[in-house]
Amino acid sequence: MRLGSLREGGLAPAIMVIIERGVQRRPAQARALRLEVELQMEDTYPPIRIVFGGDSVLVEDGPAVAPGLRISGSLPDLAAMMVAPTIGGMPSPMDARGRAAIGLFTSRRVRIEGRVGALRSFVSLIRL
Repeated sequence: MRLGSLREGGLAPAIMVIIERGVQRRPAQARALRLEVELQMEDTYPPIRIVFGGDSVLVEDGPAVAPGLRISGSLPDLAAMMVAPTIGGMPSPMDARGRAAIGLFTSRRVRIEGRVGALRSFVSLIRL
């Protein structure tokens, strides 16, 4: 895990803690992931770039160079997505928090750009 560039008001250190926890809990899954992710907050926060590259993970404030996955939404909505129980890397419709997360996608409060497989891999790694 490596913390890269930081910007005023950035959330990269906080997001790194969440990512690091997922990497520690699921190391094989993290090593297999080859993906650049950009998290865009609708609030006044700068975007966050996360790069998974085998044995290294970089988390920094700033836009992604060539993201395979871009997730946009408000900070509370993105946090709700992280705590939702999952089935196969997607929010579970059998749990109220999972249904709430599905509602965030369908209402477009959380927007996803990229492959569904990339989203599943990322969400299953970072879920709390």
